[in-house]
Amino acid sequence: MTKRFTVTDYKGVRQIDLSPTGRLVVIAGANGAGKSSFIDAITELFDPKGSKLTPKPIREGAEEARAEYVDEDLQLRIRRVWKQNGTAGTLSVEALDGAKYSRPSDVVASLLGGAIFDPVAFLNLDEKKQRDALLAKVELPFDLDTLSREKAGVEQRRLEAGREVKRLQGALASLPKPSADAPAEEVSSTDILAELDAARLAQRQSEEAHARYDSLATRYDELTRQIEELILQRERIGDEQEAARNQILALPDAVDIEPLQERLRNLDSINQAVRDRKAYERTAADLAAAQQLHDGAQAALDVIEQTKREGLAAAAFPVDGLSVDEDGVTFDGVPFGQVNSAMRRRVAFAIATAGDPKLKLVIVKDGDLLDADSLDAIREVADERGYTVLVERDRDESRQIGFTVRDGSLAPEAAA
Repeated sequence: MTKRFTVTDYKGVRQIDLSPTGRLVVIAGANGAGKSSFIDAITELFDPKGSKLTPKPIREGAEEARAEYVDEDLQLRIRRVWKQNGTAGTLSVEALDGAKYSRPSDVVASLLGGAIFDPVAFLNLDEKKQRDALLAKVELPFDLDTLSREKAGVEQRRLEAGREVKRLQGALASLPKPSADAPAEEVSSTDILAELDAARLAQRQSEEAHARYDSLATRYDELTRQIEELILQRERIGDEQEAARNQILALPDAVDIEPLQERLRNLDSINQAVRDRKAYERTAADLAAAQQLHDGAQAALDVIEQTKREGLAAAAFPVDGLSVDEDGVTFDGVPFGQVNSAMRRRVAFAIATAGDPKLKLVIVKDGDLLDADSLDAIREVADERGYTVLVERDRDESRQIGFTVRDGSLAPEAAA
């Protein structure tokens, strides 16, 4: 493994040139010595987006700053140069034989398999950002945030439908249940009064006709007794009597008006029963529609949850047991923040070394958060997976096992 890291005139660095022989490269030194500047320069060197991470990258008094990485295994040189014009620096990638690459940022992104992942910085992120960082390493068959927004919309529809269901259930319970024999439509008093007037007219006509007939019959009897004198009159009256008889026969049968009067007396209660039936049926229909909306929303939520479960189950996470939910990262079903610190560090480093990029590099800025056991665990994983790990750390034995920076340069006693 032949690799070289070089930083010149970047912030607090004058000149640091490292050719480490091991996988774990500890950069030690006192505060202000330049170790953070060295790590920042290497971090920005490998930033494929070319973003300006440092406001003033050039050391005071220098004309430009440089960061360079040479990898003889890959036969590549990656360099970023910062000029006084304040840009993010110019990135270049070339083969060691001198051939240049026209799209250096794409080359760097391809070599790294994405961006550099700092496992310790990952541990200090909030839950949402941890989830986003992990998902950047995982290929899912859907966008989890889009799915979450869709779920939130369906949950809101289900909530609104559920409220409407409860409201209509209460409204339906407060209404009187209609009787089975209630008419479908309200009865008009005008119609009944018209029937009653017709019945009364028919009854009056019948009574008048009968009275006339009786009167004529009486007169006919009187005239009979005087038949000799009034034969002609009797014949005339007989004709009138016959005509009256025919009129009676032409009249309709007498109508019993009592049922009509009874219906008129009960009109209000009948119509109230009709209104009650319609209100009950209308509310029941609204309840059924609201229940259907609620059930449809629940079904949509079930589909979303199933899609998410299947997608997460099929995803290849860097570590067995890793997954995500709406709140953040989980490990063996437990929120990542509740996992013990040693396991979190192992998992974070496993995430950082996921995949098989050509340029296997991890940069840890807050290495002072790592104890000796954690550092050894990182060394083991780095050796096992072929990763180079740059760690900024000055606690415990760091200066004995690492490169010590002093006044912007490597100390003479710095480890090789």
